[in-house]
Amino acid sequence: MSVLTYLEQHLPTKKALAILDYSRQHNCTIKVTRPRKTKLGDFRQHGNKQSISVNQNTNSFRFLLTLIHELAHLETFVMYNNRVQPHGLEWKHNFKKLYNHFDMDEEFSVDKDVLRAVHHELENPKACSGVNASIERSFAKYDEDGGVFLDQLSEGELFMFRNQQYKKLETRRTRVMCLNLKNKRKYLISIAAKVELIS
Repeated sequence: MSVLTYLEQHLPTKKALAILDYSRQHNCTIKVTRPRKTKLGDFRQHGNKQSISVNQNTNSFRFLLTLIHELAHLETFVMYNNRVQPHGLEWKHNFKKLYNHFDMDEEFSVDKDVLRAVHHELENPKACSGVNASIERSFAKYDEDGGVFLDQLSEGELFMFRNQQYKKLETRRTRVMCLNLKNKRKYLISIAAKVELIS
């Protein structure tokens, strides 16, 4: 399946073509990859060529917000090369700018809760997709897989995450200290992570 065909599953053709045209103008290819456990997307530089990869996702909201996140990296690189922080003020500005340039409100406004959460995120975009609990909750009703959010579990409850069993320990600001029951090591996991409760 071509990238255009995939984008057309999430966007009107005119907007999909506009995004591809924007990336080509900046010598950047967009790839849609199989889902990766550690990231939703990334931006890379290869000499004078750039590439963006975004995970396949049946949830259009998550896919599109990740795509804008990575396009903002491209815009920031074009403007500043590597002279600014990857998720600094320049990137945050470009995130908002490209969101508005491609009129993404049109895609997110089908659900008022989603739109409200996205607008809140745009006030101060995060470096890592998937850590904003309010966005993840608003997107979750459109996910095909089940699960609950880690912050919905009580301390001491057991759960499965990425095929490993954990015990929830202490909640910090945006992450939860969890004990891996197999190797007995402690890990910080996002409060917005979707997990499977072990009853």
